[in-house]
Amino acid sequence: KKQIAMSKTNEPSLERAAYRSKGLKEGEDDVRVFFKDPYNVRGKDRLLCFVSEHTRYPFVVVYNDAKWNLEKRFSDFAQLDSDLDEYFKSNENVVLPEFPPKKLFGSLSPALINERKDKLEKYMKALAKDPTVLQCQHLRAFLETPDVVGADKHKEFNFGRR
Repeated sequence: KKQIAMSKTNEPSLERAAYRSKGLKEGEDDVRVFFKDPYNVRGKDRLLCFVSEHTRYPFVVVYNDAKWNLEKRFSDFAQLDSDLDEYFKSNENVVLPEFPPKKLFGSLSPALINERKDKLEKYMKALAKDPTVLQCQHLRAFLETPDVVGADKHKEFNFGRR
């Protein structure tokens, strides 16, 4: 008997196969997001007598067999939501998830920041689950997928399974 040895480079990703069993079709991307703990950043500029301060929301993007870290402000997520609303406004087949409301006061309180993080994570996971929304260039640019920003941008976070 002749044994056939498969090299690891020819072997399909086990992780990818697992997601195929969950309904992922050939040609569809497996995109997932996982949020980390947000943190506040003090700005150098001042508005009247107040030092500017904002919260950064770091998260990991898993895209097929690669992953990378991103950080965005709440206003970045709000802009994405606005862009998606505009893009899909005439498409009755797409129902976008609810976006967390903006708060004018108390936006730096730890309780609000954690609540907002949970809602943003739920929002982003819902977007990533919808195959139609996932093909939208606004979302792909926001997530910095390789087809938009280039294959080498997030190379250092590659799982090494190509």
